[in-house]
Amino acid sequence: MVRTVLYAVYFGLVLLLSQVFMILPNYILRLLGMKRASRAFMRINARVMARTVVWGLPAKISVEGLEHVPRNAPRLCIVSNHQSLFDIPIVVANIPILMGFIAKAELKKVPFLNFWLYAMGSIMLNRKSPHSAIKAINDGVERIKNGQPICIFPEGTRSRSPEMGTFKPGSLKLAFRSKADILPVTIRNSYQLLEGTGKIRPARIYVTVHPPISTAELDSASQKKLAERLQTVIGGPLAAGNG
Repeated sequence: MVRTVLYAVYFGLVLLLSQVFMILPNYILRLLGMKRASRAFMRINARVMARTVVWGLPAKISVEGLEHVPRNAPRLCIVSNHQSLFDIPIVVANIPILMGFIAKAELKKVPFLNFWLYAMGSIMLNRKSPHSAIKAINDGVERIKNGQPICIFPEGTRSRSPEMGTFKPGSLKLAFRSKADILPVTIRNSYQLLEGTGKIRPARIYVTVHPPISTAELDSASQKKLAERLQTVIGGPLAAGNG
């Protein structure tokens, strides 16, 4: 319990200080019309922030497959399983891409964290509203087409366990409609940090980046097969257990 309280204080201080030294300068650059400079600034600081958040956790993280990360893909959609509240900082800290996320609308109400999500180009989704889902997909497609990588968690919510849930129907429309390259990512054991007991505890986490898959020429039948293939690819490392 003491570790959990200390980390909550640490996280709050980091989040607060980041508003002054990272978020505020970013918005000033945007107001001045310096979008390219703003993107470059966020590319560095989003990773610094994520690494700072992860550094405070009792976690050891191993990453494999970084050679598969496309350096110049014009359209990119990162697709990952989802075990923990910490998956977003884990992905941002360990994969060298400035990416936005399809995030649940409730996060708009979290002070300071919401500013970070918007600054990274994330899209808020109200899971109870079909209209919100359609708008999120449309917005995501346009952002990917404009060169903004977007990360999605097709399970729709955290599994809070070593198991991976079934991908939601239509969850990959974002990638298919934008004709993006898909970068599959597996996160293993992140649920052990918090979700297992509700308290921060040590965990050995593994992140696996798989080879990208192009969707540009896929027909509807091939898209369905790809969704099944992605579940197999992303789920593969989970079968390795907790070791």
